[in-house]
Amino acid sequence: MGSKQESEFNKVFSAWDILVIAFGAMIGWGWVVSSGDWIQSGGVFGAMLGFVIGGIMIFFIGLTYAELTPAMPECGGEHVFSYRAMGPTGSFVCTWAIILGYVSVVCFEACAMPTIITYLYPPFLKGYLYTVAGFDVYASWLCVAIITAAVITLINLLGAKTAAVLQTVLTVIIGGAGILLIVASLFSGSPANLAGQEFVGNSGGEAFSNIIKVAMMSPFFFIGFDVIPQAAEEINVPLKKIAKMLLLSIVLAVGFYVLVIFAVGYVMNAQTIAASNSGNGLVTADAMALAFHSSVMAKVLIVGGLCGIITSWNSFLIGGSRAMYSMAKSYMLPPVFGTLSKKYKSPIAALLLIGVLSMLAPFLGRKMLVWVVDAGNFACCLAYCMVAISFVILRKKEPEMKRPYKVKYYKFVGFMAIAMSGMMCVMYMIPGSGATLAPVEWSLILGWAGIGVVFYAVCKYRYKEKFGTLKEIWNAELDGSAQKAAQEEGGEAAAAVSGEKPLVALSFERKAEEIRPELSFNYYLPVHIVFGRGKIAEAGNLACQYGRKALIVTGRSSAKKSGLYDKVNNSLLRAGMETVLFDKAEPNPLTTTAMEGAGLARKQGCDVVVAVGGGSIMDAAKGIAFAAVNEGDIRDYIYGKKSSDSALPLVLIPTTCGTGSEGNGFAVFTNPDNGDKKSLRCPAIVAKASLVDPDCMKTMPKRTLAAVGFDALCHCMEAYTAHNATPFTDALCLYAIPLIADNLPDLVNGRESDEAWEKLSIASTIGGMVIGTAGVTLAHAMEHPVSGLKNVTHGLGLAAITPVTLEVNCRESRYKYGRLARILGGYTAEDCAWKVRTLLKAIGLDVTLADLGIEEKDTDWLADNCIRVSAANLKNNPAALSRDEIAELYRLALRGEDLEIPRAVSL
Repeated sequence: MGSKQESEFNKVFSAWDILVIAFGAMIGWGWVVSSGDWIQSGGVFGAMLGFVIGGIMIFFIGLTYAELTPAMPECGGEHVFSYRAMGPTGSFVCTWAIILGYVSVVCFEACAMPTIITYLYPPFLKGYLYTVAGFDVYASWLCVAIITAAVITLINLLGAKTAAVLQTVLTVIIGGAGILLIVASLFSGSPANLAGQEFVGNSGGEAFSNIIKVAMMSPFFFIGFDVIPQAAEEINVPLKKIAKMLLLSIVLAVGFYVLVIFAVGYVMNAQTIAASNSGNGLVTADAMALAFHSSVMAKVLIVGGLCGIITSWNSFLIGGSRAMYSMAKSYMLPPVFGTLSKKYKSPIAALLLIGVLSMLAPFLGRKMLVWVVDAGNFACCLAYCMVAISFVILRKKEPEMKRPYKVKYYKFVGFMAIAMSGMMCVMYMIPGSGATLAPVEWSLILGWAGIGVVFYAVCKYRYKEKFGTLKEIWNAELDGSAQKAAQEEGGEAAAAVSGEKPLVALSFERKAEEIRPELSFNYYLPVHIVFGRGKIAEAGNLACQYGRKALIVTGRSSAKKSGLYDKVNNSLLRAGMETVLFDKAEPNPLTTTAMEGAGLARKQGCDVVVAVGGGSIMDAAKGIAFAAVNEGDIRDYIYGKKSSDSALPLVLIPTTCGTGSEGNGFAVFTNPDNGDKKSLRCPAIVAKASLVDPDCMKTMPKRTLAAVGFDALCHCMEAYTAHNATPFTDALCLYAIPLIADNLPDLVNGRESDEAWEKLSIASTIGGMVIGTAGVTLAHAMEHPVSGLKNVTHGLGLAAITPVTLEVNCRESRYKYGRLARILGGYTAEDCAWKVRTLLKAIGLDVTLADLGIEEKDTDWLADNCIRVSAANLKNNPAALSRDEIAELYRLALRGEDLEIPRAVSL
């Protein structure tokens, strides 16, 4: 994933456009040919009630779309929703299913057009060719179908607005024909016609059963509202209004069907409907003729039905092409389907493919296409179910997501949407349900699934890490409105946007993705790593190559208690060296400690420094080796007042697997005068040899292991996402991160093995190496003031701060943070912070800054110190942050409220 980018589409759809696209897709042709079946199945009032119930069922599904579409107004709709909730695989299944639904309708409508002409003018059929599944195919029938398909495809190729104009004209005609029927029925109809056909059934139970049958069938006539989210990037309407238009389209479609059923039943009695249904089957058209006492009006209504064919066709062509485009942009389909016309901004390849399929479909005959549509309806219901599930998952996983239209009682709505869509899927499987799929239809579904598996496997193999990426589209309303309100009106405005308590008014500006410049970098890391269990015995042989008298730097007690100091000292003595002990190095070493150790080294004539301990010990040793041969205070070199490229040779023996100090030329010190924590950086303090022995790590207390292990993870994650990252450091990071994530929880929780210790030790050293080149970013920049102020263990400070920094940065580098999330067990970039919090809980480090002694009054000092001392790390960070924004992050980490950034902050 990358950072947010501008949409490639033109925003051309108005509120009216999206309303007619959805409404036109839902009313189609079915109301012309099926009204008699509905009435005979449930009665006039029973069928009306059935459609109301079915509409309510669909409305619950529509509510989930209404919330998700404005929250993620990006091309592809279901693709984006399911991706954010379920990751690439779930998104592939959902979008591939909805594409089948769309393509099947487009192909069917290509056959419906000449079929309706046949109804109007039977002599139209000329030039018999062949028969498919009992359906006779004629040359004239094929010509009309192919020509119409070509025209509809061409209209869409000419741009979304052209298609919307066509949709508007035809939908007005359909609506006009329907309204004419409804109004005329009130004058020409009679309550007497309703007698005996209000409900169907000899008992209340039987009537209710028939109502439910109509209700269970009716949702299939409402498929089409979901085209709106497919074209969300092309809509030029306030986001909240998109949701309202989507829901209004469902309400209008339900009302239309219900009123048409009433009009037919009010004009025609049961016997007339039965005769019409067994005759030409165009009961609604016959009702129109009776209402106006003119057979000409029947043809007028049929023309309205013809318009319904085209509106459905047009809508689903828009939806299908956008779904294919969105998959191609995620490299789930060949990228050619993700190209847009430069002039009209229409997805050319996707439209052409669906258009060609709609031209070829008529050759299979109408019966075959009925099977395809049934299979497509099942696929749509499956996609609806996955969207409903995504709705619930995202409410749990991303509660802070800005939702311009937020559904109340989301648990109930989500349950109903999942239940309703799931029930529709099940109906296709239950014999006798009225929607049961035939074997040939199941074979079509399995065939489509098989094609999907092929695309999935081939694209994943061919495009590798690009597969399943999602470019987030910058949206001014989502990214700018809340910020502007917060800036202009303060915390109350921000709270009004998000529903959260007032926060500091912040301005995290979003920018379109910039074109990445040509790769250009340097990589130099002269580190001699000696790795292996039992290698501590070689300490003397290594050190004697660089001097004859060693200053052994260690802590006050741990190395002595564990016996490691004795092992190293004895090894040095066996190699013929003299040794001097400096055991005053402390956690978060002070500059004064480095100066004291340097004085001892000079006094004793030491010519090599050997460190035995964790990161603080190794940093202290580096400072001592540097200060021992350079004049003045080490602080002058840390702050750049002086410079030098000299130090005593260093041999480092880490006893903790976390800081990685053995792999770089950094040494972090705290200035006791002002609490500043800043690093000395110099090639001369890169160790001549680092002896990494996993057995030396095993004496660590579990709490220490958790802290240093998490520090190592942060090194790799920050180096991977830093501005200074290189392909080499990326490769090392991606190798090391899973080693830590997979082994640290086991080691902390007592599930130890030599292999796990080896992997964690390797990863820790790699962490030090990569930050030596790529550097660290926001989490380390913010943590150094914390441990400088309160002498907090570095890894604990990172544990409190890192999740909120991930919430900020994941939106700036979605590709890399998405990859990190997947390594850690998540799916999208937003999962990264969540999975890190999960890891912290697993290793017992789910702490807040308050737990570490930080108070609200400290946050301003911390922010000021961070800006002053860690400017380079902040510059290296994916997101550019102001002083006030950093202070707010400290406050969020202090409270530890799920360690997530409320959307009022608009990070």
